[in-house]
Amino acid sequence: SQTQRCLTKMETTDNEVVLDGLPYIDHEYQDPQRRKQVEKLIQEEMKTFRPPDYLKSMPIPSVAGESVIVKDMFERKSAPPKMSFDASRYKITPPKSSNIADWEEALKKAQTQLEHQTARIINLELLKRYGSNKWKGYADQMEEIQQILSKNLGRSKTEIKDINRKRKASQLAVAPQIANAERRYLDYAYTNNELYILCMELEKQVKKLRSLAGR
Repeated sequence: SQTQRCLTKMETTDNEVVLDGLPYIDHEYQDPQRRKQVEKLIQEEMKTFRPPDYLKSMPIPSVAGESVIVKDMFERKSAPPKMSFDASRYKITPPKSSNIADWEEALKKAQTQLEHQTARIINLELLKRYGSNKWKGYADQMEEIQQILSKNLGRSKTEIKDINRKRKASQLAVAPQIANAERRYLDYAYTNNELYILCMELEKQVKKLRSLAGR
């Protein structure tokens, strides 16, 4: 699906930090001294860490089938910035000159302000008559939305629990293999270290023998 392709692309983004921890089988963090050291490293990294834009590779979601409010939000977000609101025409200031044009302009502004105040009075009367029922309907709508969101939240929490349960099961299933691989790694490292020390001793002996042979 499109979402899976986007997630795959996000996982393969360059310079992305790959989290390879296995919290259900890694027990080093239970050590208080180790935990203190880890928390110190986290705090130091957080001072300089700049999170990448995780959504830059994902397309803008479609608003088809969404409510009018959601569509309006996306349209306003993607729309170019608008000019600042000019409130000068609503200011009623008498002209300082006796120019007829200035007085006519001031009269237009006064008429505009009068119409604006008239519209405000009408709106207040409408609100007084129909506002309570409108707000009751709005409250019912918000309650319905809240119930839907609560159901979605509960479903998401259930899905998260299922994912964590599967993660724990998968990690515990491979824990013996990881422990065996770790033991083999330590054995190989110890053997390599012994071989390295032995080679160093042999090189010393070879140099000593060559020095004696040269005499």
